[in-house]
Amino acid sequence: MSQRKRTIPRQSESSDPPPQSGGGLFDQPQYDLPDIPTNITDVSDDILMRLFVEFTGWQNYAATQFAEAEVDEERAEAKVRFLEATGMVRAYGPKTKVTEVRAEIAVQPDVVKAKSEALAAYAKRKLTKVVYDNCERSVFVVSRELSRRIGAAGSERRVNRWTP
Repeated sequence: MSQRKRTIPRQSESSDPPPQSGGGLFDQPQYDLPDIPTNITDVSDDILMRLFVEFTGWQNYAATQFAEAEVDEERAEAKVRFLEATGMVRAYGPKTKVTEVRAEIAVQPDVVKAKSEALAAYAKRKLTKVVYDNCERSVFVVSRELSRRIGAAGSERRVNRWTP
């Protein structure tokens, strides 16, 4: 099983629109993961909407990566269970003790390697979940600011309607 290493580059805010993704369903966005401005209320509506789109794109990508990581982790754990079970069947006899057989199986090179791969798959899933959760919180913050502005626009419009 090959291990792919992914990095998520960060870039400062730019005024150019983000390029489109590669065309597949939830490919890695072709733009960097943005940062949320410290004072989001000072950001223009256009930039705020672009942030919302960018974070949503990254959230979709991270969700796909998270699902793949969960599947990879389950496969790795199943491989460990399979190797342990087959080792148990091969080594167990009428006069052998289960604890001795388990100890022998635990140090076999293929089992050690499978456990290492399972741990790597676990780490990948945990890290991918962090990226997904961060994107989800960022989408929420930007969405909340957009909702606040929409709500404020309605009351300002009503006030302006009745003032000379």
